[in-house]
Amino acid sequence: MRLSLRYKLLIFSIIIAILPLAIAGQNLIRIAQDELKSSANDQLVTTARQITEEINDIYEHAWLAPLLLIRNAIDEERLGVEEKIALLTLGIADLQAVVALQITLERAPLPLIVSKDEFVERLGAELDDPLAVLRVQKDFVLENGYSGIDKVHDVQYIPETDDWLATVILPLESKLAGSDALLSARINLSRLRGYLENHAFRQTGELTVVDAAGQQVFGTERADLSGLDIVHEAIQVLGSSSRLISVEPYARPDGEVMLGSFSFPLPFDWAIVVEKSERAAYLAVGQMVSSLVVWVSVGLAIAIAGAVFFALRISRPIVAIGNAAIEVASGNFQTRVENVTSKDEIGDLAARINDMIGQLNERFQLMKFVSGDTMAAIQSSDEEGVKLGGARERVAILFADIRGYTAFSEGRDPEVIVEVLNHYFQRQADIVQAHGGDIDKFVGDQLMAVFHGETMSRDAVACSLEIQGVMDELGREYAKAELEVGIGVDVGEVVVGAMGSSQRMDYTVLGDHVNVAARLCSHAAPKETLISESVQADIKSEGGFAFKALKPLSVKGKSKALKVYSVDAAPVVTKGRKPAAKTRQPEKATRT
Repeated sequence: MRLSLRYKLLIFSIIIAILPLAIAGQNLIRIAQDELKSSANDQLVTTARQITEEINDIYEHAWLAPLLLIRNAIDEERLGVEEKIALLTLGIADLQAVVALQITLERAPLPLIVSKDEFVERLGAELDDPLAVLRVQKDFVLENGYSGIDKVHDVQYIPETDDWLATVILPLESKLAGSDALLSARINLSRLRGYLENHAFRQTGELTVVDAAGQQVFGTERADLSGLDIVHEAIQVLGSSSRLISVEPYARPDGEVMLGSFSFPLPFDWAIVVEKSERAAYLAVGQMVSSLVVWVSVGLAIAIAGAVFFALRISRPIVAIGNAAIEVASGNFQTRVENVTSKDEIGDLAARINDMIGQLNERFQLMKFVSGDTMAAIQSSDEEGVKLGGARERVAILFADIRGYTAFSEGRDPEVIVEVLNHYFQRQADIVQAHGGDIDKFVGDQLMAVFHGETMSRDAVACSLEIQGVMDELGREYAKAELEVGIGVDVGEVVVGAMGSSQRMDYTVLGDHVNVAARLCSHAAPKETLISESVQADIKSEGGFAFKALKPLSVKGKSKALKVYSVDAAPVVTKGRKPAAKTRQPEKATRT
């Protein structure tokens, strides 16, 4: 029973009627994904906010509050200098994060510094002057000391000891020694660094701290991360008056899609960037919708099975036809559409494709027996095809005749003669094509080529000289053949068109210049290229050729002798050396 493609598509349409079930399942999955995305964003925002609040708390309670107590004690006017120094010494001993306290007087050249001995010793093991690291310059203190107590200044990395230090500056309310004074503290950020490096969020995501320049804080390499989209945006927000927490999806340079959030701790000019890959953030989608997928899969199983069956029945023949078309496009006309046995429109199409490939193969083989100009005439013809007749056109004609072919063919098998001759013709044909020429025909051991365009004369002569060079190369490959070539070239107006009858045509060129080129070829000695006066006039000013005027040549059909030139490639002149004189081989007897 023949089942047409129309009925197959009808059955397939009935099966896909159950697709609403699949669409409903997809919508449920999408809703679950949206909810999970919202949950992932909330986690990023919450994490960024918690980290910012923790940094703010560390600053306010672990650093600022004790420093304010020390400052208030130093402001007590009833305490003497020795008591205040003792207060600084006792105060720094009880503050874990503070490694140095300094009092800077506006009128004193040097500050008073109290530091932790163990930290100074550790710095001293790596640095010549550890106090230079702990000392805060007077100009810096005076410039930033009155900007407020809610800022941390001068975050500095000490690569020798892998320490990060920051500066907090508090102005004293009372004068010391009659001068305004400021209390500054050097804070070791190791506690803050440990908190960030061991944060639980790092188990599922990434946590990075960058400064206002986009450089990584607490990274030994101080990597410049300003090129990342989320860091660039965080820096812009950091430079504005807004300090809002933001969530942004973006793609990394490697193509991985990330979800990111950033926030800004109050005391630092930092941005806290928390990131999680979108793939990891949505990992729980599978768990959340697994049961839903099971039930949807049951509903779709029948539809999928039917769709696969009919898709294979329909697509396999189409794929086979497509593959056959690809092979034909690549020039393989031996291919056929196979294993298509369906008795419907697709089976009919496969049979017609096979018939078409067979006919294309026949036409392709016929193309090898006609010239390129013939194919161009066929392609440019109208619906009625190529018509008899011709038009005048200026072209260059080249005849190349293999000399010694008759002697070579005597006593040899025809298969050997044809093999050698075809090898010679193949090389000559490649050269003609490379120079933009078109082979009009092969006549025995002779080749006729036609050249068009503004550089036709130059192309034909250059082609001739290259053929002579290749003949020398082939002569070494077939030394026993002793084959050489004589070439004639002429240029001028000829008649180009279809000659013959309506049943059998030959698209070629006819005219006096074709005859002249053939006569020049017949008079050319082996390894010699003869050109007419017209060709020599076209190319004499171009360079690259060497001409030698020969005795005027009397040819059949011409009342006057023709001016003839032999042509060779111009010799290459090396600086400081004269070109070697080129000797022409003695002329052999010419054919009439």
